[in-house]
Amino acid sequence: MYKKFGNTDLKTSPIVFGCMGSAGAFGNQEEKDSIEALQAAFDVGINFFDTAEGYGNGYSEQLLAKALGTRRKEIIISSKVSVENMKKKDILEACDRSLKNLQTDYLDMYLLHWPVTNVSIEERVEALTELKASGKIRNYGVSNFGPQNLDEVLAITDICTNQIGYHLFHRAVEFEVLPKCIEHDIPVMCYSSLMQGLLAGKYKSLADFPANRARTTLFDSRTHSQSRHGGHGAEKEGQEALDRIWEITNNSDYSMEELAVGWLKAQKGVAGIIVGTRNAVQSRDLLKLLDVKLDPALITELGKATEKVKTALGANIDMWDHRSK
Repeated sequence: MYKKFGNTDLKTSPIVFGCMGSAGAFGNQEEKDSIEALQAAFDVGINFFDTAEGYGNGYSEQLLAKALGTRRKEIIISSKVSVENMKKKDILEACDRSLKNLQTDYLDMYLLHWPVTNVSIEERVEALTELKASGKIRNYGVSNFGPQNLDEVLAITDICTNQIGYHLFHRAVEFEVLPKCIEHDIPVMCYSSLMQGLLAGKYKSLADFPANRARTTLFDSRTHSQSRHGGHGAEKEGQEALDRIWEITNNSDYSMEELAVGWLKAQKGVAGIIVGTRNAVQSRDLLKLLDVKLDPALITELGKATEKVKTALGANIDMWDHRSK
C-alpha cells in the first residue's frame, strides 16, 4: 500500500489525512473528536498527515502532536507556511513555530501555501534550502502553484510536490498544471478531493448543498452570497454531472466517495489524495478508500460525466476565483 513519494525517500499511504477540519474549518469541532479521528486514521493505515500553520493559527499542528506525537517516527508530516510569512526571516521563524506546535525537530515536507508577488521566489527558496540544510525539513515544495509560478520555481530548484485543488468537479489542473508536473516529475497532492461533501454521496441536487460551502466557481455568485468569484458558475453542467455520477454510483458496487477517490488515484501524476474526517467513525471508513481501485471503464465514464463542467470552468486552478491568471 505504501509507495515512494516522487523523488523523496518517503513511503506514504495513497490517502493523506487533511487536518484543516480538525481546527474547526468546517464548523464547531470538539478536540476529543479531532484527536480520535487522527488516531483512527493512523490505525487503519494512513501514515501521511497534512497540516499548516494557517489551520487554526497553529492549533491543527498542536492537535496532531497530541494525537500522534508518540508515533512520530511512523508518520509523515507535511505543513505549510502562510502567505504573510514569505520573507526569508519569516519563513525561518514560521518553521520553528510549526516544529514547536508539532513537538518535533523536523518536518518531512514543508510547503509554500500560496504563491505571492511581494517576495521573490529566490528569497523564498533560499529560506527553504537553509531549512533543509539545517535538518529542520527533509523536503520542500509548493501549494496552489499555477503554470507561471511553477516555471519560476523550477528555474532555480526542484520541488517535492505541488498540492492543489483537484476533483471531478474541478479539473482545471488538467489543462496546464498537471502536464507540467508530470513533465518535471513533481507528484501532485489533491485537496478538496470530495468537494466539501458533494462527492461523498450526501446530496442529490446542487440546490441542497450547504450555502456556506457553495463558494467555488461551480456556483453562481449572483445567488450564492458567500462566493467571492463574481462569475456565473456552471450549475447547469454541474447538476447534469451530479445526476450522471449518481447513475454510475447506483449501477456500481462502489459508494460515490470511492468512485471520486478511485478516479483521482487513476490520474497520472497524482501521488496523494487528501481527505479529512471529523471523528473516529468517519476515519475508520477511510479504509475502503485506501484500497479502492477502479476498472478503466468506470474511470472513463466518470471523466465523461464531468467533461462539460471542466470545459465550462476552464483552466484557472483557483476554484474560488473565476478570473484567469
